[in-house]
Amino acid sequence: MKNNALFFLFALLLLPALAFSIGSYAAGEKLTVHAASGLILRGTASPTGAKIMTVDYGALLTVQAEGLKKTAHSVTVFPGFTIKGFWVKVKTADGKTGFVFDGYLSKYKTPGSLPNGDDPNADDADAGTIQERYLQMHSPRKGAKVNLPKGETRYDRYKVAYTNGAEVEADMGEGGSAYTIRFNPGMTIEEAYLIGKAMWMEDAEKIKSSIDKGKISLLSGDELYAMEVFVKAGVVTLVMQHAD
Repeated sequence: MKNNALFFLFALLLLPALAFSIGSYAAGEKLTVHAASGLILRGTASPTGAKIMTVDYGALLTVQAEGLKKTAHSVTVFPGFTIKGFWVKVKTADGKTGFVFDGYLSKYKTPGSLPNGDDPNADDADAGTIQERYLQMHSPRKGAKVNLPKGETRYDRYKVAYTNGAEVEADMGEGGSAYTIRFNPGMTIEEAYLIGKAMWMEDAEKIKSSIDKGKISLLSGDELYAMEVFVKAGVVTLVMQHAD
């Protein structure tokens, strides 16, 4: 009986961690909206609550102490992949308060927040790829670029590390290119999916989506763009590929 009680207590302690799509956050923190069509701000913590307004993609919301992570909610993105989270009370930049679903919130900014869009040549010569510039919006580089071994058909292969623990690996050459982001601790697979889709698949048409053994895969209809999100050795990893 004592062992059963201990097991039940341990399970209860695990439940919040398993249910959160976004990492931990606290009252007063500012989170970014990653819902492509915007996020509805409601008067109550319910999908049927009165609509106050639609908060735009990329907007910042300030978490309020009242109603913090109490009412669960979920959204099925495609068969097999559901974003789970909670209703949380927030305040908009213009002072309106209400509840939104936190599964589409992140401490990371949206890829559209990059000052020069997705053109890696729009900045200085050392700006790097869109993946590098995106991570650098959130954390400074850690050391110099590290060149990696490459085959005869590859033009360039290297990795760049950041002080928060994230890193980018780029592999470019004949036949196509691949860019891998290994996110910092605290990132969730759901956040990485939303970031990757906006960064890499925004203009793709007829996207095929699937999930197998925890790995989320997206492929454009013309099969030129592909994306995978998975957890490897405890690290949330986002792989973006383009075929020439």
